[in-house]
Amino acid sequence: MFGLVDSLARRLVRRGLRQGLLGGSTAWVAIGAAAWLARLMLRPEEPKVVRQDLRFGESIVVTHVAAPPTKRQRRRAARRGRPAGAPAGSSSG
Repeated sequence: MFGLVDSLARRLVRRGLRQGLLGGSTAWVAIGAAAWLARLMLRPEEPKVVRQDLRFGESIVVTHVAAPPTKRQRRRAARRGRPAGAPAGSSSG
């Protein structure tokens, strides 16, 4: 969905620049500015990266936390009588 909205907003920004700034239409300047702001607000956030030097004797531990179950997974688990997020082969007892 983001791709469709982004491509539409990109076209509106381009048209707003051409017909607004170059053509003199204040309405297209406003449309272009609103589309630019929409693109800016809907942009996916950058992944967080941390970089730090380790001193001698220091170490790091990398862990992975599983994503919480989706709504579909929670409903399916409730129908089958298992806690959401439990593996298929485990029992809830």
